[in-house]
Order: sequence, then structure tokens, then C-alpha cells
Amino acid sequence: RRGLHIINLSRHIVIKCPTRRTTQEWMTFIRENAHNSDFIRSNRYHSFAPFRIETMASWFVDGCDYMSAVADALERAKEEIFIADWWLSPEIYMKRPAIEGDHWRLDKILQRKAAQGVKVFVMLYKEVELALGINSYYSKQRLVGSHPGNIKVLRHPDHAKAGVFLWAHHEKIVVVDQSVAFLGGIDLCYGRWDTHEHRLTDLGSVSTGQSNGLINRIHTSSQMYKSAAPALLHLAKATNNTMGVRLASSPALPDSSLEIPVDTSGMDEVDLGASNGNIVNQPSPENMKADTPELERRNILERMKDNVKSFLSFDSESEEEGENKDKDETDKVNESTALPELVSENQNIFFGDDSPEPTEVEEPKKDSMDGLFGNAKIWLGKDYTNFIVKDFTNLDRPYQDLVDRNTTPRMPWHDIGAVVQGAAARDVARHFIMRWNATKLEKNKINPLYPYLVPKSYRDIELAPIMELPDVRPYRVKAQIVRSVSHWSAGFMDLDTWEGSIHEAYVDIISKAKRYVYIENQFFITLASLQVRNQVGDALFKRILRAYRENTSFRVFVVMPLLPGFEGEVGSPSGSALHAITHWNYASISRGKESLMVRLREAGVPDPSEYITFHGLRTHSDLHGDLVTELIYVHSKLLIADDLTVICGSANINDRSLLGSRDSEIAVVIQDEEFEEVTMGDEVVRVGYYCGELRKRLFREHLGLMDPQSGPGTVNLLDPVSADFYHNVWRATAQSNTDIFEKVFNCIPSDQVTDFQTLRTYQERVPLHCADPGSGAKLLQDVKGHLVMLPLNFLRNEILTPNPSSVNGMMPTTLWT
Repeated sequence: RRGLHIINLSRHIVIKCPTRRTTQEWMTFIRENAHNSDFIRSNRYHSFAPFRIETMASWFVDGCDYMSAVADALERAKEEIFIADWWLSPEIYMKRPAIEGDHWRLDKILQRKAAQGVKVFVMLYKEVELALGINSYYSKQRLVGSHPGNIKVLRHPDHAKAGVFLWAHHEKIVVVDQSVAFLGGIDLCYGRWDTHEHRLTDLGSVSTGQSNGLINRIHTSSQMYKSAAPALLHLAKATNNTMGVRLASSPALPDSSLEIPVDTSGMDEVDLGASNGNIVNQPSPENMKADTPELERRNILERMKDNVKSFLSFDSESEEEGENKDKDETDKVNESTALPELVSENQNIFFGDDSPEPTEVEEPKKDSMDGLFGNAKIWLGKDYTNFIVKDFTNLDRPYQDLVDRNTTPRMPWHDIGAVVQGAAARDVARHFIMRWNATKLEKNKINPLYPYLVPKSYRDIELAPIMELPDVRPYRVKAQIVRSVSHWSAGFMDLDTWEGSIHEAYVDIISKAKRYVYIENQFFITLASLQVRNQVGDALFKRILRAYRENTSFRVFVVMPLLPGFEGEVGSPSGSALHAITHWNYASISRGKESLMVRLREAGVPDPSEYITFHGLRTHSDLHGDLVTELIYVHSKLLIADDLTVICGSANINDRSLLGSRDSEIAVVIQDEEFEEVTMGDEVVRVGYYCGELRKRLFREHLGLMDPQSGPGTVNLLDPVSADFYHNVWRATAQSNTDIFEKVFNCIPSDQVTDFQTLRTYQERVPLHCADPGSGAKLLQDVKGHLVMLPLNFLRNEILTPNPSSVNGMMPTTLWT
């Protein structure tokens, strides 16, 4: 009678009062303020956050600009830094080339800010070690060890204790002083940094060591003649090649070089327990084991085949209670043990926090930066990646190459990020704080070294920080933060409580789009079946059908990966996960009665390609005189509608990301507040600067119009709806590029390959770049940009779902969808 029960989604608090009158006064006060709260009333899309007007925001295409802006923002931090990532690589370089040594290396930035008194809080997804090799424990120890007082890292979930084995924390967030927030699809980890050029090679100033015989090229999506490496992934040759690469530290120091061998799974083991570096000696408030799965890029099932028994009996302890000294001893590693064999006796290269890192180069003059791209490596060590050839291992050896860059082109990475400030940034911070406090309560409740966090006030928010970031153009927009969270990911007390506001935003924006929808996404798993529940595909179906019946122009552009990013070989047992994702993508697009294209035809649309078109990205290069190609991995999670609305975040188009009860995700819905008039679809319409400029920037990259010499007036990008642009520019460019790549490289996926037998025959053909390199190079001169067609007939006659009797087939369908 003399007290209050206050209950929200994640906490239940009892407040005792001295008198009934005091109780009544507090009750009245709380109720009055609750009615005025942004977080009590119902918001659009059932989001936890309302729409924020007068928000300054910007966008970033590809990791180069995004990471550079994040680094600048981190440097300006005065009070606190929040980072949440699916994967974080401490040794990642945020600005490149590294002309300032390790100044812009992520762990050094955070260490520097922590030394200045800034509080750094990091949340990492805690993986199942048997299934995923991202080694979040190493990332944690590396960061905490650099400044235990001001850098705090939590990993979540503890799988056996929480009963969460299939789902992951998938957000990518950086928040500075709760005033500037970055989000999107870009983790601060290996393989994400890239430019619009999407280069395939990065040899730097190299001289190769002795090798026996010819160099075997390793390709994931183009075929070599059978006397060389057979076309699709001979992983044994990739992993057993130990030829080193000698890299000059600087053009000014030709005598100083570093031997970089290729990392292999069969390398001599290093005695990790012998490490005596800083990471070992730093006290950690948590003793733990790491274990949980995520489907983004790792073949969960191939690892489980050999480890399923130990996986089922694995005792996953919470980090604050688990006692596993053997684990601590083997995981506490620093570079002094990771690279002892790489440094020659005569080199002035040291390891440790007080010494220069092995990749440090002499700082040249600023006006010589352009020349450095031909001399200094841009992707150092593990950052030079090709996910299908070899997934990540031995991450505690950051400067050791994962694949041989003399034989294997890297897989370029295309991604999108965004930044918001003000109240919208406060909302992103609030999401982080909710997750942090829930994890603290679950895992570190009595640990005083890990504090609870408190959201800042929304009054008098400083609007200056984003304006101060160099090379960031701010736009005035309306912004709303949306997310996918539930009891396991956000600490809700009610097991049936979840938020799926990203899903609701996608469906609503597609349904209300008037002229076009442009989508870039890592997956397209959305079909009308009981196995897949998200409604994105159904919203597209209804909107296209309405356009057909009303006889109005409406276009849907979809850009996605040509192949899923899983280690494995198409047509072999190692490609089972790759096959499974390929099945669900094509089942959503064009195969079976539940697919989008088939549903449209059965509803009376004679040619669905008049309304919707599917594409991937591909590029080519020269590697030691040989022509090479590789797909560009599309990792974006982006939707643009009518040059007026954008959704940018971490959520894929699949049930894992959109349903709310599975992976945790975050995104921002942006609508312009500044407009211009253009002609679109034979009408003069208002379009927004933020959304329109982002769409045109992407179109320029994909169509090869980034070079000013290509002529800004050669292609009209203002009207993506017109038949001329849609058919004669967009689809025609994609088809032309596709034809050239197939003629030169016999690359896959291809419409010519409809089953595994055809695949073998296709691979045995001598590609033009081997038979007549000169003619191949001449044809490649006609490639414009990176846009290619997604081959809808690829393996259409094969059953790509896992065999039900296999380990893969025993896994729940929800793992893939």
C-alpha cells in the first residue's frame, strides 16, 4: 500500500514510500510524464523510437569512406564510445594506406581515447567456436588488454545457459558521446574495407620466393583450363601453398622487408601458453568460454560434422562464473607469439604496445599518397580475403596472409553505411544501452568494473559533431530508428515480447512506393510459404501486380551476391551450405509456385522482368600477367523508394533478420526534408537530396560512370523509371557485361549451367583468357562498371536442399531462412 511497482520491458522495480500520500504523488507524477514520453506512446512501425525531424544525416558507399568517417568521429570523442559488432578485428586499419604507421589502427585509436579518459564500451557477438572462427575472445582480450580501466567488452550470448544456439547479434553500431551514431552493414573487421574500384589484387612492392612449377590460380567464380587449377575451387592447393611474399616496408627503405607466409590449416602449432605479452598479464574481469553460431558467412555445418558430439556435450559457462584456465592460457596471445618466424634477425621490427608494428611505414609527403597505391599494400595480412576460397582462421596472427595473393584474387566487398546525429543518435545509443544493461544484468550483475549505462537527455542536443567530420556531406532529414529484438537479445522479461519494426518498415515502404524500389541485400529469402514468414516478397508481388493492373510504370531493382559467401565448391559436398542458400534465394525469386516471378505470371503478368530485375556485381583484373575475375560480394542492407525514402541497416531480407525473435538487428528509416524537382516517369516530381544522391551514386558505380571523363551527360540517371533507362541502360549494360565475362572466363554462376553434369562439362572448356589472352583483354575493355545479370537458370535442374540424412539436412530450416 505504501509503494510502487514500476514495470517496463526489461525490469521490475519496487519503490517503497513513507506514506500513502507520497505514494500517490509519485504515481501521479510518473503517469503524467509517461503520457509525454517518446518511449511510452505508440510509434510508427511499432518501433521503440519515434520519428525525429530536423536530423542531420549522411550516407557512405563502401567501407573506405565509412571507416574513415568512423575514425574521425572516434578521434573527436570526449566522453564515451559505444561499439556493437557481429565481428570486430582490433588490428583493422580505418584509413589507408597506412602512411601514419598504426595511428589509424582501430585498437590504437580506442587505446588512445581510453588514455585520454574516454569510456569505451564494446559489445561483441559470442560465437560457437566449433562453428565459427571469428574469435571474439581474442578481440576482447586485445581491446581490454590495451586499457583495462576505460575499455570494457561484453560478449553475448552464453549459449547453453541462455538456450540460444541458432541466433546472433548482428548489429553494426558506433556511437560517439551519444550524439553521433553510425550504423549499416559494415562491421569493423577484416574484408570490409573497400573502394568503389573493388580491386582484385594487392601485391604492393613484392618479390616472390622460390616456387616449384607454374603458379596455380585460385578462382571462385571463373574457370581455368584443366591443366591449371580446375575452375571451381581446388581448396587443397589454396591451403597447402606456402610460398611467401616479400613486402618492402617502404619504397624509401628497399633493404627492409617482411616475409609474409600464407596461413594454412596445417601449419606448425605455436605454443600459445608460452606467450608473455601484455594481453596475458592484463587482468580480465571475466573468465569464459566462447561459443555460438551465426549464418552470415561461415559454413556452420561443415565444422559440426566433425564436432557434433563435442558440440552437444559442450558446457557453455557464463563469462563471470566460468573457470577454464586451459582456455585462458591458450587464447591469451599477442603478436610476439603469433609472428615469431616472420621477422629476420637484422630487422628493426618490434612487437608490443610501446613499439612500432610490423606494418608501420615511413610517412611520405601527403601529395605522394596516390603513388602509394602502387607500392604499399592496402589489405594487410588477414584483410586480404576470399571467403569462398578460404574462410577465416588463426585470427590471432593478423599479419599472416590467409590466401596466397600471388595466385588468388581477393573477393571485393560492397556495402552501405549511414550516420545520424542528434535525437536519432540518442535512439541508437538507447538501443545499445538497453542491450548492454541486459547483458550486464545477466552476466556481470555483481561486477563493479562493468557499470550500468544511462541514456543522456534529449534536451539541448549538440548538433555540431557531424558537421565537423571531414569529407562528410550532411543532409537534413527525418529519421526513425527501427530494429529486430526479443527477450534473448534485448533482455525483455516477457518471453513472447519482440519488436520487428524493420520488417514493418520494409513492407510499408514497398507497398506505398509510387515509382520504383531499389534493393541491395546479401540475401533474398522471402517466399509465400509456411517455411518463410517475412512479407517482403508478398509486398513486392502486390505492388507489381497493382502497377500491371493500373497500367502504370513501376520498377524494382534488386542487387545481391552472385553466390553466397560460404567456403566451399559448387557441385561438391563442401558446397552444401552454399547450395542451401542458393536454393532459398532462387525459390524466392523464380523457382516453384511460391516464388515471386512464378506468382506474377500466374496472376496474369506476362513478363515480370518488365517490372523487376535481379543483378549481381563482378569485376576483373590482371594478376602477374594473367586475366582474373571475381564476383563482388554484395553485403548491403539497403532499400531506396522513389528518391524519397531509405532504409539502411544491418538486416538481411530473410526471417533471421526480420522476424524480431531471431537475430538482433538495427536500421534507420530516412525521409528527406530537402527536395528538388525532376522528371521521373513522364511526370515532374519532388525528390529528396539524401535519397536521390545516394541512389545516383550507386548507379554511377554499378554502371561504370564514376570517372568524370566518362561524361556526366552520357547517361541520364535522374529517371530510373523510364523504359529507355531501364531497358537500354541498366539491363542492357548488365547483359553486355555478363556476356563478356562468360566469353572470357567461363565464369559461374551462369545460365549455361543448369545441373552438375553441365557444370563439369562447362569447367572443362578452355576459357578465352587462357586460349587467347589478347582477345580476352580486348573484349574486357567493353565492360562498363560491375553490373551483371543474376542467372535465374543456374542449377535449375538440381535439388539444392541438403540430403535429409546428412548433418546439414538434420538442421532446422530456420537456420537457412
